[in-house]
Amino acid sequence: MLGNTCRRDEQTEAAMNLTYLEIDHQRSSYEDVADSYRSEFFERLAMSWLYHDHALEGVVVGPEDLDRAMEGMPCRNYCDGRLLHSLRAMRDAIDYIHESAARGDELSLDWLRDVHQRLCPEDVDCAGRYRKRDTSPGVYHLDVAPANSISYHIHKFIETFESELKTMHPVRQAAIAHWEFMKVFPFDERTGVVGRLMLNFILLKHRFPPAIIHATDRHLYFSALGGHRTDVVPVVADAVRATITAAKAFQQRQAPHRRIAL
Repeated sequence: MLGNTCRRDEQTEAAMNLTYLEIDHQRSSYEDVADSYRSEFFERLAMSWLYHDHALEGVVVGPEDLDRAMEGMPCRNYCDGRLLHSLRAMRDAIDYIHESAARGDELSLDWLRDVHQRLCPEDVDCAGRYRKRDTSPGVYHLDVAPANSISYHIHKFIETFESELKTMHPVRQAAIAHWEFMKVFPFDERTGVVGRLMLNFILLKHRFPPAIIHATDRHLYFSALGGHRTDVVPVVADAVRATITAAKAFQQRQAPHRRIAL
């Protein structure tokens, strides 16, 4: 079984090599967004990130919700308050993983717990604590580690990341790390959000664009999580390329305005 897994990993890696080269070549389009409109682009990217990531979790977010959350508007009711908190907390978490990556922080159990705590409301006592149920809650239907063995499996995940995954191309490394993390599914809530933030932390640490998996790819993403660990790699690669494409398109739209201003 292990031999079959290794062979499939090698075959998938060989097939993805051209994609990695393409991303390596084009990622400068993301890094080279002009200073004059860099903040506007990254703010729009963050709003897209919030929208699509909530959609993956089955939460519908509209433009008004994003505006009210970012402007600090008061909530209308309990459910509205939870949504606004979720949007604000994730927006702060996006900033945090950028800062953490820039510092060169290492992925660790403490890092994962910290991110989970940042996402949870203050009145939730399970923040940073391991899952108590033997199923993957919410929209995920995965075969996950039993609740009573999460501590063992999450430690093994970190060991696998350090000994095996860190030598891989950053896109492959981030994708497979995400798949392995989701198979542990350590938290009762927000495991998927933490897992995707972790995925993007790994990419950002290697100076790659974030992979924002779009709502339209939700079925493909969930299917990949339920398959072989390399099935997630092309999903993440496509998401990285989509971010690069968005950066190029934004710069092209802004360039005429900039020439006129000059």
